Parts: sequence; structure tokens; C-alpha cells
Amino acid sequence: MKYTATARRDGRWWVVQCDQHPAALSQVARFSQAAAHQREAIAFVTGADEATIDVEVRPALTPAVASLVADARKTRAQADALSRDAVTLAKKAAQALAEQGFTVRDVGAALGVSFQRAHQLLTVKSAS
Repeated sequence: MKYTATARRDGRWWVVQCDQHPAALSQVARFSQAAAHQREAIAFVTGADEATIDVEVRPALTPAVASLVADARKTRAQADALSRDAVTLAKKAAQALAEQGFTVRDVGAALGVSFQRAHQLLTVKSAS
């Protein structure tokens, strides 16, 4: 069973409340503890087996901070995509250099990577 919960800061504590079952409340010192404690609270309120409960806890954020978090996640996703593209291009370049007779060390020097990385680029198959 999938649930969501909202965590609000109250002094030094996080007060966590299930969105679907508002009576399921918990209080934790660290946000990282919220999901485990909220699973227990939801199980108590619903009578469900705690092992069957999946809960996503979201911190209550101001609109300005929520926007920053969204921008950071979007930028991270873009960076990950660019990193994958860079590896693909580096593999193609390494292969083209090797086909022109470059040694593995020379491929590394031309690409600005270690010869070990050049070897990986030439031998490791793509996961895609």
C-alpha cells in the first residue's frame, strides 16, 4: 500500500502526518527517520501489516524553497544526461582513434584521460 505524508518542522522536531489518514501522526528528530516512524503510525491507524506499507514523506516547503529544490533536481537530471552523452562520445572518439592506429596510451592522451580509462572506453560495452 502506497501512502504519502507531510513533515513540518516544529522547533527541533519534525511532525509527520499521513495525507490519507490524518490520525497517523509521528514525531522524529531527523527527517531521515520520518518514513520508518510514519509506516508504524499508519499500520497502527489502519490495522495493516507494517511490512506492506510504503510511504513517501515530503517536507513542507515554502514556495521559494520548493522552486529551488525543483530547479536543483532538474539541473541534476540534465547533468546526468550530459554525462551519459559525454561517455558515449568519448567511446566513439576512442574507437575512432584506435582505428587510426593510436595506442591505448595515445588514446588516453588525446582524450585527456588516463590510459586505464582509455582502455575502459575501448573495451566496456554500453549498458544501453
